[in-house]
Amino acid sequence: MDTSAQGRAGSLSTQEGRVERCFKPSRYNIFSERPEYVWAFNARSKALVKFTHDEFRTIRHLLEQPGLSGVPDQDGMRRFLIAGQFLVADDLDELGLLKTKNNLARFGARGVGLIIAPTLRCNFNCGYCYVDLNANKMTPEVRDRTKRFFEYKLSITWTGGDPSLALDVVCELSEHFISVCDHRQAQYAAMMITNGYLLDARMVQRVRECRIGTLQITIDGNRAAHNSSRSLAGGKPTYDRIMDNLAAASENIGIVVRMNIDRRNVDGIEDVFSDMRARGVAQHVKVFFACVEATNEHCSSYATNCFSMQEFARVEPKLAKLARDYGLRVGSDVPRLRHEFCGANSTNYFVIDSKGQLLRCYNDLGTGDVNGIGYIGPDGREVIDKPDNLFRWLSWDPFSIEECRECKVLPLCMGGCSYQRVRHGEGAELGCITAKFALDEFLESYGGTLAQSQAGCGDCSRM
Repeated sequence: MDTSAQGRAGSLSTQEGRVERCFKPSRYNIFSERPEYVWAFNARSKALVKFTHDEFRTIRHLLEQPGLSGVPDQDGMRRFLIAGQFLVADDLDELGLLKTKNNLARFGARGVGLIIAPTLRCNFNCGYCYVDLNANKMTPEVRDRTKRFFEYKLSITWTGGDPSLALDVVCELSEHFISVCDHRQAQYAAMMITNGYLLDARMVQRVRECRIGTLQITIDGNRAAHNSSRSLAGGKPTYDRIMDNLAAASENIGIVVRMNIDRRNVDGIEDVFSDMRARGVAQHVKVFFACVEATNEHCSSYATNCFSMQEFARVEPKLAKLARDYGLRVGSDVPRLRHEFCGANSTNYFVIDSKGQLLRCYNDLGTGDVNGIGYIGPDGREVIDKPDNLFRWLSWDPFSIEECRECKVLPLCMGGCSYQRVRHGEGAELGCITAKFALDEFLESYGGTLAQSQAGCGDCSRM
């Protein structure tokens, strides 16, 4: 075992080699025993350690002791467990700590996140699209209101529809946003979600001038599967043009490839990995896997093609390993410690549609008249004319749900996606992350990703 993670142990008070403070096992310890080794993972610290079975017997002995005060340290193992937060102070309320951090992130943060849809128009005709499409884009009046709104707020995500169809709006608003931030000496960050069909050299240049640092582009399986689900509105295929654009653009701007996974395309995903490697883009992009969902009534007919989250939890780690085998960087199976899962449940977060209406979730784009919370007034301030809708999002509390309170992966998801529960009153499980349903596979995949990112994780893997 590599004990390089011992750093925090130096803060402990010791006398004659004996630990004076009292500790207890963390409620977020997860262990996965394999024939050759044991994974030890703490979901709150993200410490991941590979132990031999002999080492794990010592670990279990240390963790199972009811009182740890005054017990001799065994070969530095206890200090190692404390450093990784497998052992925590006896008086630490870990659940209370998570709740406090969650409240601070949702209601005390100074930063603001905006998701802006300059148009809901799209040149694709995807069967699972949840947006109620219309052909409008932001009028000059709505653009002016959005500029003033931004001056009261400050990271931007551009979405749609497809924002490439309203790039003039993106550039006009970005120029204003950047000017405001430069004047205030504030940091400006932006990304764009686009289907990539119009991503030529000119578009790359324009989005970079807008300080958009990352593009997210979606691929729906191999050529045949993608072209059947993500064709142009007139039925023309899009796979090869998107892949060509992706290959050309990836050397000049950060690209994250979202691979939509459902029953129809999962068997052909390896073809995409092979194609990316052949095109020389494997080292330039990061991929993540998304379970296609029939989000609302606009795409309910697609439900039979969708995996359940439990089914997807078994599929995702296998895809991640396969992607790494082809030299791709994988982002989806690396947990990110978060104090909130989504800004939709916080005060400083807004989705702005092409009419200047304010919403909480981009799943509701196109339904702002019913599911929005308000609109941007002429002076640039928000007008909340649907307070009941706003209250539903802000009152979402995963700590009031017993299933969430008792879940060992709560620090990784903080309750997960609240859309289904807020919109339809359904249970927490629909918003759960895949790690909950396939912990063994998750830990193996996480360890593999760390090994790739750190050029070999050795026996101790931490991020």
